[in-house]
Amino acid sequence: MKAKILIVGGGVMGSSIALNLARHLDPVREPVVLLERGDLAGGSSGHSGAVLRQHYAESSIASMARDSIREYAGFESRTGRALGFRRCGVLTLAGPSRPDAMARLERNVAAHAEIGIRTEVLDATGIRALMPGIEVDDRAVAAWEPTGGVVDPMATVREFAALARTYGAVTRLGVTVSDLVIENGRFVAAITSEGRYDAERVVIVAGAWSSRFLKKYGISVPVRVARVEQHFFAQPGFEEMPVDVEVDVRVDLEDPLESIGEQLARGEGRGEASGMAPVLIDLEYGFYTRTEPEYRRVRVSPIDHGPAEVYDEPRPEEQPSAERAAWARSVLARRLPALANQPERGGQVSWFPISPDGRAIVGAVPGLEGVYVASAFADHGFKLAPAVGEGMSQMLRGEPVSAFDTEFFSPARFEGAVDGTWSAASFL
Repeated sequence: MKAKILIVGGGVMGSSIALNLARHLDPVREPVVLLERGDLAGGSSGHSGAVLRQHYAESSIASMARDSIREYAGFESRTGRALGFRRCGVLTLAGPSRPDAMARLERNVAAHAEIGIRTEVLDATGIRALMPGIEVDDRAVAAWEPTGGVVDPMATVREFAALARTYGAVTRLGVTVSDLVIENGRFVAAITSEGRYDAERVVIVAGAWSSRFLKKYGISVPVRVARVEQHFFAQPGFEEMPVDVEVDVRVDLEDPLESIGEQLARGEGRGEASGMAPVLIDLEYGFYTRTEPEYRRVRVSPIDHGPAEVYDEPRPEEQPSAERAAWARSVLARRLPALANQPERGGQVSWFPISPDGRAIVGAVPGLEGVYVASAFADHGFKLAPAVGEGMSQMLRGEPVSAFDTEFFSPARFEGAVDGTWSAASFL
């Protein structure tokens, strides 16, 4: 079997890279093949909250998130394929106990305006008007992104891969890559559970497993995983609703910039009727929450991860803890008291790949010609996937990369010593 480019990993990054490559390559002469050992979105992608925000301190990252949201917003109208995109808005909150975060938030908003991101700073009055019932100090501030939102993580990966196949790419599920064939320092083939694939280039998009895989070839790509517990609580007004009842959380495709978040800001209340509310990223209490009316629940997840929660590899057998569930309930109730007594709806342990400096690792692997990696996106994968997919397509086709800063993400930055600190930095 032969391919122009092999992609190892079927999460949001792997499917986005496959889609962007397939758009440009001839499927007969230059086939793109994606190999996934399990199911699409079977790793961290499937557990993601899939929040789409643009609030980053790094302008280069913010611009990638901006471009990615534009891709998500127009995807269904262009392709007829639904990603579950909801432009509900994102509210990033900073309180007086974190004066550093408050100052940084206002600097970020000013910088975003220069690159075309629609964001404004709200005071406590504006925050309360946007999210009735929220408890904030009178000195609190928030960055309000009416163009931010969410997608359905499973639907997004599935539809990216399906459209890639429409363009001629091949997706093979249940296929394990056991070895890379390297000749004279150059990749020439992959040995898999269904045989040998000869190819010119291979992209390792295996999340937390990327590091262990490449170690076999003497290549150090420092990727570890942060253990993150996400907990769910019943959504008010939806507790007793059967799961098979359709909830209207659609966005008008005639005007994809018309958002639930903007309607909420005007006081029209569509978000309440549909079950959608703005995503809340709480820098003061260290969590985010989003409504998921299709599952009749509210998700709560930490945004900070300490050293004790960082591991070399995922531990699939791990289960959510009662202690972390109690923490999730406490911060949610403290900020949104109306949710204080909502019944629990379970939880999950997610494993987000991270790097020593918190930046993703994207590009050519030093020392192995024809081998590329895209990993360590922590919980930023969905925010950046369309931009990364476009940039990797440019890189792999030998074109100048305009979709992202190649030096910022380069694997070569870790050549030599790596210190003992590991970060799941949010760049907020």
